[in-house]
Amino acid sequence: MKSFWIGSIAAVLIAIVAGAVLNTVETTSAEKFSTSSTRL
Repeated sequence: MKSFWIGSIAAVLIAIVAGAVLNTVETTSAEKFSTSSTRL
């Protein structure tokens, strides 16, 4: 049972960190993958 709680807490922390990192990145997928020959 202890390993379940440790795993759950680790998953929540990873999700919080990933959300914070993704919110600070300001390039959208449209900007990142667009080229001069594509229209979005």
